[in-house]
Parts: sequence; C-alpha cells; structure tokens
Amino acid sequence: MNDFTPVRRCVCFATTFEQLKEADVKSLEEAALRFGCGTNCGMCKPYIQRMIDTGETAFAIIESNPPETL
Repeated sequence: MNDFTPVRRCVCFATTFEQLKEADVKSLEEAALRFGCGTNCGMCKPYIQRMIDTGETAFAIIESNPPETL
C-alpha cells in the first residue's frame, strides 16, 4: 500500500488544484494572474503544470533535490 499525503493546493494562496482546473486555467501565467498561485514561494508551480498537462489534482511530493546515490 502506498501511503502518502497528496499535494492538493497552493499553500500560499489556499487555492486548490481542483479550483484551478474548474476555472479552466491553461498556463502557469494564468494561474498567477488570476489566483496569485506561483507568485510567492513557487513550490506549487510543478504541480500546477502537471495539473494542466494531465488534469490530475492530487500529487505525490515532487522532490526538488533528489537524494545522492552512493
């Protein structure tokens, strides 16, 4: 069983990816202009892009710095 807490929203602006999808957001720029998403810490940008690309609204955490291999 894969247990994880999915990423479902932009935490800086409390906007869910479901809300962005329902608003038919088509680009990161549009998410920023209409909702502010991606304009503060920016951690939501890869998730918003995946939502735009796939239509999904809940994601496993994307690691920005993968652990080094031994």
